[in-house]
Amino acid sequence: MRYKSLVAAILGLVVVASPAWADDLLPPTWRGLSGSSWADWEYSTPAAQPSPDWGSWPYGVPTTQVYPGVGQHWWDVLNGRQGVWPLSGEIWIGFPNQQLELPYKDIYIQLTWEEQAPGNRPIVLTYLPQQVNGTLVREIPLGGLWKHSIYTIRLEPNPAWEQILITGGVDVDQVVIDTRCFPEPATLGLLALGGVALLRRR
Repeated sequence: MRYKSLVAAILGLVVVASPAWADDLLPPTWRGLSGSSWADWEYSTPAAQPSPDWGSWPYGVPTTQVYPGVGQHWWDVLNGRQGVWPLSGEIWIGFPNQQLELPYKDIYIQLTWEEQAPGNRPIVLTYLPQQVNGTLVREIPLGGLWKHSIYTIRLEPNPAWEQILITGGVDVDQVVIDTRCFPEPATLGLLALGGVALLRRR
């Protein structure tokens, strides 16, 4: 009986927890390593400035602002998905970074979306301080018109912050963003030690 109760409790936790992680399908291998941060927006309420639902942001809380577009509004349920923003407008996301002069920063964006009209696709880019278009690296069909797309962006050098823009005449159900500044502080320390050793050898 105790075993059955334990199994039931575990299954109950899995069922409760699974929707929150449902579309965090392929996190980057470097999530959680030094210099990284991440945030997950579920859009489960109509708040136009929602806080992240999940994540780890050691360099400051990411901010977001949703502009759904004229005549559009948040949907509690839309085409089988819960918590959806229709975008003829835009989503802006601000991400604070390490305050270090580092060579570059990688941004990894997972987006769950569907087209509002045939042929519509997401437009994903950093707008400030550098305008860099996201590169689509993978797309997974989720059923119906829903898709899970992964975009990558590299900013050189690492800025103090960046603003990510998502638009394109699509319905957005979930956004997960990972960022990492390179090289991380541990690597910088090793490079410095290597430089000192080289000078001593000379």
